[in-house]
Amino acid sequence: MSREIVKFVPFNEIEGTASSNVHAYSNKRTSGCRGGRHYHYGIFTGYQWQCVEFARRWLLIRKTCTFRDIPCACNIWADVPHVERVTDGRCFQLRPVPNGSFEPPKKDSLLIYKRNAKNPYGHVAIITDVTSDHVYIAEQNNLYYYWPGDYARREPLRCENGRYYIDDEDPIYGWMEIENNDELQPFDEANIANILENYLEHQSGDHF
Repeated sequence: MSREIVKFVPFNEIEGTASSNVHAYSNKRTSGCRGGRHYHYGIFTGYQWQCVEFARRWLLIRKTCTFRDIPCACNIWADVPHVERVTDGRCFQLRPVPNGSFEPPKKDSLLIYKRNAKNPYGHVAIITDVTSDHVYIAEQNNLYYYWPGDYARREPLRCENGRYYIDDEDPIYGWMEIENNDELQPFDEANIANILENYLEHQSGDHF
C-alpha cells in the first residue's frame, strides 16, 4: 500500500469522497482521540473510523446493503457469504475470487487483505474502478492522507498466463463480487421509513 504521503489528515476529518457521495474519515489518532460506534440512517456500520466501517457504509449508501458482524476485516473472506438489502432483507451473494484467478477484478467488489504484521486484523477496501492495468481503491484506516481525486489509491493489475493479480505490498486474499450487483441501487433517503427494524440500532458487542 505504498504511496507518497503529503499530509496526515487529523482524526475525524474527511480524507476524501468515493463514488460521488461516500466520505472516508481519518482514523489517525492521538492520545486524545477516541472513536466510538457509528450509525448511518440508524444502522450500525462499525467503529470510527475503521476499514470495516467504511465498507459497510459504502455498501449502505451505494447498494442499500449491509453485512453481519465479524471479529475483524480478514474474516469477511471466509465468514461473510452475502450482503443484505436493508429495505427488504434480500440476500445478495458475495462470490470470493482469489488473487491470481483467471477472472479479472470487477468494479464494486470488496478487496480483502490477509493478516500481517502491519495489519493484524487484515483490511477491507472497495474497488471503485478497474482499467487494463490498475485497480482503483477506496478505503479507511490505512494511509491517512487527503485523496487527490475520488479514490484513495490505485494499485497495479497484472495478467500473467491468463491469471489476474493485484500487486500490493500487503498480502491479498482476493476480491468478493456481489452477485446480481446490477439489481442494487444507491440508498434513496425517501426509503428511510422502510428500513427493516432488525437493522436499526443493531448491537454488535465487541465485533466490527
